[in-house]
Amino acid sequence: MFAGEHTPRPVPAARHILTLDELISLRHWPPARGRGRERMAIRDGHHLSHIRGRGMEYDDVREYQPGDDIRHLDWRLMARTGEAHTKLFREERERPVFVMTDLRTPMYFATRGHFKSVLASYATAMTVWTTLANGDRVGGQLLGGIEPQLFRPSNNRQQVMGLISTLAQLSGRAPVEEKALSLSQTLASAERYLESGTLLYLFSDFHDVDESVQQHLMRLAQRVELKLVLISDPLEQQLPQGKRYRFLGRGREVTVDADAGQQQRYAAQFSARIQLLEKLRNLSGVEFAHWQTDQHPLFQLPPSHMKGKAR
Repeated sequence: MFAGEHTPRPVPAARHILTLDELISLRHWPPARGRGRERMAIRDGHHLSHIRGRGMEYDDVREYQPGDDIRHLDWRLMARTGEAHTKLFREERERPVFVMTDLRTPMYFATRGHFKSVLASYATAMTVWTTLANGDRVGGQLLGGIEPQLFRPSNNRQQVMGLISTLAQLSGRAPVEEKALSLSQTLASAERYLESGTLLYLFSDFHDVDESVQQHLMRLAQRVELKLVLISDPLEQQLPQGKRYRFLGRGREVTVDADAGQQQRYAAQFSARIQLLEKLRNLSGVEFAHWQTDQHPLFQLPPSHMKGKAR
């Protein structure tokens, strides 16, 4: 997703918030584009369709058939074999990219590293600028706030800036009143408006993942390419033994002092969340990665982290 840089990316100044200037500055960190494709027209896109025809990418040859354009004859092959063959091509098609970013209340949390909301927003901005640099249309939906924030895929920089500006507004503060749609409701809506062939990124802690969410994702996987990134805090995976934790927020205080049984049930719930998402990995076109707030690839040299297995 972000491959091609040779130096670390800038780290957000604060662990709990990202500013608009920081999100905009990430446009200077695009990946290396595919070789030989830098000058390709934006509307041509950079993704091969499975439709064979008179495209730009050589695919195969077949025996000459009456009516074939003689401009596409493979003269070298004909010189070697004495038989006429026609070159086949695959067309270049534009592939829209769509980023679904979870900015609901549970994402504004971290005991170590940066807030989950900061990592999700940072990754979203990187995906947006990367997509524009590659000449594709990009859109997204931001989960959080009272009204769903939906931005249709576009390569118009002004429209994309609307997405980035809203992202900065939402990532800077947790929703005052949690009325956001559930993940299941959001995905049900996405099934209706996402185009076939879309590349869909979903950054979330998946705190409300269930079998309904799994079914929506399975149906989406039949016609879009899915890249799922679970973002969690180490404390969500396992509670430390023999320690009492006190949490403060919005005038409320919660003390957690779990016994062995509670710790076991807590760990089992997180494990079940992972298992629901892991089942999707076996589907064609689905990739799943697990980032932790203190262990993630965003501010490091980026290897092929999207292909990494969940920890």
